[in-house]
Amino acid sequence: MPSKRLLALATLLLALLAATWQRARAVERLPPDFDERVYLPVAYRYAEMMSGGRWSEVAAYRENFEHPPLVKLLFAAELLATGAPEPDWKTVRVGRPIPEPAVPAFQVTRWLSAVTGILQVGLTGLVHPVGALLLAFDSYHAKYTAQAYLEGVPGLFALLSVLAFERARRAAVGQGARFQLGWLALSGALLGLAGAGKYPYAMVIGLAFLPFLVREGRASGRVWAAMVLPTAVLFVLAHPALWPDPVGMLGESVTFHLRYSRSEHVVRSALPWYQPLYHLTHATPTKWHAGVFATGATTWVLLPLALIGAPATWRQRPVWASWAAVGLVFLVLWPTRWAQYLLLVLPALYICAGMGVSTLYQLVMRLTRARGVAAAR
Repeated sequence: MPSKRLLALATLLLALLAATWQRARAVERLPPDFDERVYLPVAYRYAEMMSGGRWSEVAAYRENFEHPPLVKLLFAAELLATGAPEPDWKTVRVGRPIPEPAVPAFQVTRWLSAVTGILQVGLTGLVHPVGALLLAFDSYHAKYTAQAYLEGVPGLFALLSVLAFERARRAAVGQGARFQLGWLALSGALLGLAGAGKYPYAMVIGLAFLPFLVREGRASGRVWAAMVLPTAVLFVLAHPALWPDPVGMLGESVTFHLRYSRSEHVVRSALPWYQPLYHLTHATPTKWHAGVFATGATTWVLLPLALIGAPATWRQRPVWASWAAVGLVFLVLWPTRWAQYLLLVLPALYICAGMGVSTLYQLVMRLTRARGVAAAR
């Protein structure tokens, strides 16, 4: 095996080990968080319905309706499979240690998120191992894929959708086509599942795909059908809350988000438009949870390296560059600026950062060779 490939493989394995260690540490040590106190009781209600075969009630359940139920249903399935007892929620306090009787509920659901976070790191490593190694230690990614949040599952589907979309473009080379329709349909199906996990993931990835579909698929209705139909079908199939009235229920959910963005909670928080950029340059989870995360240094280098690597990313992996650009614009414009929304764009930014490391390495090597040639004269 060539030394370059061996180094890439070693870096990828190191990234997976680091991601597993960091997320396992976070699963064990992080105290209950705000959204966990929302999603886990909902998961137990779903578990009750599922265990009793009351599937019509699953579709009609309205608690936490603003977010799709897919991830909470997966939490419910895990709780059912393991028999983890429901805690007394009055004893579970945000920011305080998890009470002993509540540990099984948090362990089971957090590990579901953690596994998807580790897989995200591994898939990122298939594109750029150094980017994956940096992502493994990112404190935001580690935190929100080690808690019972909604981020891990749709983030994994989003990554898979991007990889399938890239494959659809590459597989078409030499066939006289813009896209290989089978891979494109798979990308659309995965995109639908991402949206059924949390809406913004489908929004960001769909917008990142749009320039390529417009430019390369504008003359073919088959291309658009291969992308759009699987996205819509899988989105609805994996979103039981839409089944009674897909158009009406989706409209109501979107309207909720618009109202929530102007709610007292959001307004009182008064987060400025640049808050996502602040988070991207400040590892605040290392301050919120001292001793849990190995380092916050990744935030010091992320944006500078991503900026350096952006041209190379656009040349070599343009879909990832598009994802990074669309994601950053989305974060700035989206009025709800909680820290977990960074996970919409972190894998793409770390690919750009990995490309930045490669760009700097190549520059150093060229300068070294130039000096060697000059010294030999």
